[in-house]
Amino acid sequence: MLSVDEYQSVLERDSTIVEGLLRTADLSASVPGCPGWNVADLARHLGGVHRWAHDALITGAAGERPQGPDGRDDLVAWFAEGASRLVALLRRTDPNSPAWTFGPPPRTAAFWSRRQAHETSMHLGDAQRALTLPVATNAEFAADGVDEIATMFFPSRVRRGVTPVLERGLRVVLTDLGDTAFVIAGDGTDPTAPTAATLRGPAADVLLVLWRRADVGALVVEGDRAVVSDVLAAGITP
Repeated sequence: MLSVDEYQSVLERDSTIVEGLLRTADLSASVPGCPGWNVADLARHLGGVHRWAHDALITGAAGERPQGPDGRDDLVAWFAEGASRLVALLRRTDPNSPAWTFGPPPRTAAFWSRRQAHETSMHLGDAQRALTLPVATNAEFAADGVDEIATMFFPSRVRRGVTPVLERGLRVVLTDLGDTAFVIAGDGTDPTAPTAATLRGPAADVLLVLWRRADVGALVVEGDRAVVSDVLAAGITP
């Protein structure tokens, strides 16, 4: 994992980049990574998530996600304000203080710095791809995103009954980080759970596949290829 300060820096940086895109980009451009959305829809979603996380940290409960305004100027101002308020709250909150989260224990405020950094980074990439702009990648940060899926999203969704227990699980190997490996199998709580296939590739590419932003494509699959499709179809991420 990165440090809390590093997550907050990513959140602030990527929110600022999104804000800049909203000022000049074609807001009607379709977002391939989020079918049915255009760039304005994506901004309203991300801005709403920022406000939702901010309010959850303050109230200790999950509330309704706010809906953003129409119109470029109003949307830019609304998005920028929400991101700024979230970053400021995270920076003045003790990361070890108890907090409501939807992840497994320990449930502390640090969860939100990590989750919102990855939320914002992924949606920045969605917007950049929608606008045919280059997308910067960082292998270590992408690997942390894979870890978040394997150790937080997947087991949490199994616990809530959203995702089934995976009797035929998947081992993921990140080839650009010394073959760092993660297991997505069983109920997500046992990193030694048996797997029926292995997916190998660079961290950033693997992360996009697990978030259903890209096809398996050139990634290497060892074992039963159908297992990869089954795991991706099981809803291991929202």
